[in-house]
Amino acid sequence: MDRYWRELDSLSHATQPMNLRIQCVLPGRPPLRSAPASRLRRMFDKYLIYPGRARFAQARLFHVLDHSYAHLLPYLPRSSRKIVTVFDLVPLEDPGMMSGAQVARFRRTVQNLHLADHLISISEETRRKLGTYLNIPAERITVAVPGTDFAEFQKAVPVSNPVWQKFADLPKAILSVGSAIPRKNLRSLPAIFAHLRSQFELGQCCFVRAGETLPETLRREIIAVTGEKGFVELGPLFGEDLIAAFQSSRALIFPSTLEGLTFVIPEAMAAGCPVVTNTLTANPEAGGDAALYYAEGDSAAAAQQLLSLLDNDAEHARWRALSIERVRGLTWKRHFEILMEVYHRQLSLS
Repeated sequence: MDRYWRELDSLSHATQPMNLRIQCVLPGRPPLRSAPASRLRRMFDKYLIYPGRARFAQARLFHVLDHSYAHLLPYLPRSSRKIVTVFDLVPLEDPGMMSGAQVARFRRTVQNLHLADHLISISEETRRKLGTYLNIPAERITVAVPGTDFAEFQKAVPVSNPVWQKFADLPKAILSVGSAIPRKNLRSLPAIFAHLRSQFELGQCCFVRAGETLPETLRREIIAVTGEKGFVELGPLFGEDLIAAFQSSRALIFPSTLEGLTFVIPEAMAAGCPVVTNTLTANPEAGGDAALYYAEGDSAAAAQQLLSLLDNDAEHARWRALSIERVRGLTWKRHFEILMEVYHRQLSLS
């Protein structure tokens, strides 16, 4: 939520929306990154401090920036218009590592979305899920795709950057970024890489993992195909280091089977890294006509898409250009303009 808050806060100060005074209920400006806090502290703030602030807040319109805070809706003034941004309903479809109690709490929270006057969905996929799981009519939902900081991912990374230097010593890299939870489908990678075994054995490519450490069993399965030298695990990367990884990689492999709308695909594209992904859930919305797709489970097709980027410089250059051009139009300014339209429309109803 901090990231979303930060982008909208910046635009609201920069554009000075006409006839609207935007003020945050939380004090201060959004942080660059949330400071670590204990679970008890987070729960105390979320379920005691924030509802108290919401109860005494005064505004004609409130925008809750994350659906996981929909529990605040009953505390807001009845006379005010209420909008919530919804990123996904993944726990209702795939609880993953969440406990039964956590899923039940999430379900209770998102049931409060019925109290909102309007919802902002980050994708058509999430809008469909709001209808499927919560029976919220599509006409109460506006889709507004989040922006990507295009200039940030295009900026030149200094050659002194350690991640940049690491990639300089590697063959053509197939990159994976993010969590290792089951729905990210990293377990599909060994079968995909098996079709590229000869390229790994000849040292023509390698697999680079950035993010949560892989489970040891999966790590061994991948190394059985790539070899020890063909697998590099960097751990979590942020800021300039992540940009360096995207810019230095030949392709991003994104095999996730369940997404509201990932930031990883457009960020890789913004950095000029072509994306290979499956056609499930919101992946095609994130990649548009600038990603290379395969049907989930078709490991040979996925490997062929990767091979076309690894072996053919002209094809790689074509997909790189398509990627950059697509993300150039995915701006936070456009997202903010859609929000302003929704705000004005809702205020006209109050």
